[in-house]
Amino acid sequence: MAKYILLLLMFFTACKETKITLPKQDFNHYQAKSFKINDDIAKKLKENYLAEFFGIWDKQKTNINMQSFAKAVQNTEWFGENYQKTSSIQIQKLIQKAAFDKINSLNLNAIIINHTNVRLLPTLKPNFKNPKIAGEGYPFDYLQNSYINAFTPVKISHFSNDLAWAFIYNNYIVGFVKTSDIALIDENTMNEYKSSKDFAFSTNDGVILKDSSGFFAVKSRIGMLLAIDKEDENYYYFKSFKKDFNSKAIIHITKANKNNFIKLGKGFNSDDIKALASDLLGDKYGWGGLNGNRDCSALMQDIFASFGVYLKRNSQDQIKQNDYLNRELFQDISHLSKEEKYRFIKANAIPFASLLALKGHIVLYIGEYNDNLYILHNFWGVKNHRFGKEGRVVIGKVVITPIDIGKGAFGVKEDDLIINKIYGIRNLFLDELQ
Repeated sequence: MAKYILLLLMFFTACKETKITLPKQDFNHYQAKSFKINDDIAKKLKENYLAEFFGIWDKQKTNINMQSFAKAVQNTEWFGENYQKTSSIQIQKLIQKAAFDKINSLNLNAIIINHTNVRLLPTLKPNFKNPKIAGEGYPFDYLQNSYINAFTPVKISHFSNDLAWAFIYNNYIVGFVKTSDIALIDENTMNEYKSSKDFAFSTNDGVILKDSSGFFAVKSRIGMLLAIDKEDENYYYFKSFKKDFNSKAIIHITKANKNNFIKLGKGFNSDDIKALASDLLGDKYGWGGLNGNRDCSALMQDIFASFGVYLKRNSQDQIKQNDYLNRELFQDISHLSKEEKYRFIKANAIPFASLLALKGHIVLYIGEYNDNLYILHNFWGVKNHRFGKEGRVVIGKVVITPIDIGKGAFGVKEDDLIINKIYGIRNLFLDELQ
C-alpha cells in the first residue's frame, strides 16, 4: 500500500511545474532615484574610453600563454553540433592548426572590418560539454570567446597554419577571427581614425550605414564606436573601413540618420540609460556572443560604452576593475547573510549605476518595488531540482527580474537564489552623481 501511495505522490509531483513569472518589463514601474552626469565628467569618461579603445595599437606583444588551454582542451570530453562525441584526433588537428607556438611571431596593427566571432580555436564548429548535463549543450560552446564589432582596433599575433584565421587581441579579448574579417592598418590611417574630433554610438541595433553610392555597408550595434567625419542637419558621416587587394584597411565614408546615435562625451542621466536599455529588453541570450547575441557581461559592456564608461569583457573583471580615475570601487559583501546583503544593496546601490556580481554572472541594479529589489540582466535560466536531478527553467533573454527570482518555485533551492550568491557590488560612480 505504501508503494502505491508513493507512486501517486510521485505522479502528482511530476505534474507540478516550476512556475516562474517575470515581473513587469518596464523600468518606470520600479522606484529609483534619478541621477545626472555633467558634461565635464562625460568628457573625462570619453578621454579614458578612447585611450582604452585605441591603446592596443601601442602595445608590442601579448603575454597570453595558450599552451595550458590547449592541454585542457585535449583532456576534456567534447561533443559536436550533433551532440555526438568529438574525436581526439579532430581536437588535435585543430590545436595543430592554431599554431600556438607562433604567438607573438608577428606584431601587426589591424582593424576588424565586419562584426565577427572571436574563437579560441580556428573553427566555427562548436565544442559542447556533455549535453545531457543541465547547463551544458547549446548554447554553451566553449570555443566561443566573444563577438567583436566592426571597426575595433586589434593586434595580430600570428595566423593559423592554413592562414584562414588570425589570432588577435586587444585590451579585453583574445582569440581567432576569420582572416576575411580583418585588415592591416598603416600609421597614417590609424592616425586619421584616432584624431577624429567626435565619436558616436548607436542607440539601437541594426541601423543600416550606407556608403557613398547608397549601398549597404554595415549594420550598427549598441556598443559599437563610430568616428564622425562630418555631419549635416540630418546625417552623421562616419569613417568606416574596408580592405584593399593588399589586405590593407582603407577608409570609406558611410552615413546614417543622426536620430539613431548619441555623441560620446555629452552629459547623460539615468533616464538616458533606461531608454537605451529598454531597446535591449527581450533580446536573446548568446553565450560569448554566440549568433551575435549578448551574454550578461556583453550587455553591461554595450550599455555603458554608449556613455563612455569603459568595461572589460568578462563579468568578473567588470566588477573589480578600476574606474576612469583609477579608483577601486568594488565592495566585497560575500560575508553578509541574505538579509544583510538585501539591506546593504538597498542602502548603497545606485539604480542604473551599480553592478552586482556572482560567480560567472553580472547584473545591473535598477531599483525597488513593494519592498523587493530588482535587477536587469541577460541570463540563461534558473537552476531547479526534480527528484534529485538538476535542471533549468530557461529564460534565455534580457529581462528585469527580482533579485530573488525563483523564490518559492517548486524545485528551486534557497542557496541557488541570486541574492544568496552575490559576492560583490561596484558603484560605477562615486561623488560624480548629481
